Amino acid sequence: MKSYSQRGKRNRERGMELQREIVKFAKKCNLDAYNRDRGGAQFEKGDLEIEGLYYGCKRKNKIAKYLKPEKQEIGVFIREDRGQTLAVVPASFLISILTIAKTFKGEK
Repeated sequence: MKSYSQRGKRNRERGMELQREIVKFAKKCNLDAYNRDRGGAQFEKGDLEIEGLYYGCKRKNKIAKYLKPEKQEIGVFIREDRGQTLAVVPASFLISILTIAKTFKGEK
């Protein structure tokens, strides 16, 4: 039988892989990006910091179909009852928006 520390080890590794992938992509786009949840430290503000904003990372084997864009949509807006509206968009789209915002902010 696996010890408690070994249970879910691969899931944690997959999550860390996603964090590294997003930080690497953001840095490639000249954004300030940091992995804040290294070693499972549970950084209180979020897993990643990109341009001073914090983001979580969730990696699953399968994502519910209703969360994925269909037809010619670029993203999906979702909301739970009495909850905040969220947008699900491709990471490349969000990183592009952050890059444009950084460029625009630098011109002022």
